[in-house]
Amino acid sequence: MTHADLVIKGGKIALLDGSLVDADIAISGETISGLGTGFEADETIDARGLVVLPGVVDGHVHMMDPGYTSREDFITGTTAAAYGGTTTVIEHHRTNPQVFDWKELERKRQYLEGRSLVDFALKGGISRDNLKELRQMWDHGITAFKMFTCHLHNADAIHVGLQQFVFAEVAAMNGTVLIHAEDDAIVSANEEALKAAGRKDYMTHYEARSELAETLAIQQALLMAERTGARVVFAHVSTPENLSIIRQARARGVKAYAETCPHYFYLSTETLRAKGPWVKFAPPVKPPGTQERMWDAMARGLVDIISSDHCPFEKENKEKGLDDMWAGAMGIPGVETSLRLMLTGVFEGKIHMGTLISCMSTNPARLYGLYPRKGSLAVGSDADLVLVDMNASETLANEDVKSKCGWTPYEGTVVHGIPLTTIVRGKVVVRDREVIGKPGFGRFVPRGSRWGTIV
Repeated sequence: MTHADLVIKGGKIALLDGSLVDADIAISGETISGLGTGFEADETIDARGLVVLPGVVDGHVHMMDPGYTSREDFITGTTAAAYGGTTTVIEHHRTNPQVFDWKELERKRQYLEGRSLVDFALKGGISRDNLKELRQMWDHGITAFKMFTCHLHNADAIHVGLQQFVFAEVAAMNGTVLIHAEDDAIVSANEEALKAAGRKDYMTHYEARSELAETLAIQQALLMAERTGARVVFAHVSTPENLSIIRQARARGVKAYAETCPHYFYLSTETLRAKGPWVKFAPPVKPPGTQERMWDAMARGLVDIISSDHCPFEKENKEKGLDDMWAGAMGIPGVETSLRLMLTGVFEGKIHMGTLISCMSTNPARLYGLYPRKGSLAVGSDADLVLVDMNASETLANEDVKSKCGWTPYEGTVVHGIPLTTIVRGKVVVRDREVIGKPGFGRFVPRGSRWGTIV
């Protein structure tokens, strides 16, 4: 009889095909040592009535630490992540200073080592003048490079002329580019026209950052990826039509993948009319009806990754947009609510559990070079898992938010499927919804050499 340090007993393990199987999970040290029955252990967690999932791998978070810690910091942000069932976060480059070379990457890694409750990986940024720095950042274990096609968040807009050189360089190292795709010329022209007309109402955000801007930027980047052989992931894709464009490109051999976010399944232009700056993010919300079509697109396999795009702001910076939408800050929190929102789709029959696991755990781990260490419940994988009560429900409320910002755009939304216990590398960091993990337990996870490309 196998002896383990910890056994998760009596739960139903969720599989990629959507089925649930009765099996215990044995954990020895930091990894899964057995699946089945008959394990002895120093500690046992009773999971009867619960579903056991691999921990969420959130490939798109902005914890704003170092530099903008009035909005969020790595301690509060990873507390929120753990509470929401996320066991690995992939932090982006837009801290202060931004990560555009390997030296800054290493400084940030060292700084964060003592500040995370969950494991973390990093991304590097692409600017107009750091082409020669990309290789060394890749060699230091980043998961991808982040690139903008528009001016936003003080980021350079990497237009198609420069994209050809960037993509060729990334392709040569078998790297990955995560792209914020909105055409800068279209957004700028729309914004100029709206301001000239004296508009500052909430709908200016939707009209300025049009669907055409996103579609054109995606199509241009796909052509460049096809010509260079670069692997690209499109961040926060906001429409089923653009998901289809990306999937069609992959069908003809382009290494192209689609990330989207829970807000495109729940929030609409009607929400924008009502809440204004509280739902200001980019690309913006879409008209009613698009949200159900996004669920359908996910069910049909057009979504590769679900990420939160966690980008919180203080309430006072969002409130600046109440009378002038242009002045409101761009971004919303989401790392602690993502899993609950998507589990609600499982509960309502819109997607099956296997699709959720693929998009929130397995696929991001594969695409970003962390699999099978992360995103898997296989023997030998890190013991990152979350115990979920699919029979429980609750109403999301600002007063319950763990993120430093203290608010959620989903206030009043009823969710079904509640993460109760979160385990990172065999250690319980959330027990029965109480965060007990400590900063510094989470470790930096470098990109591995095993690529499990999504097919």
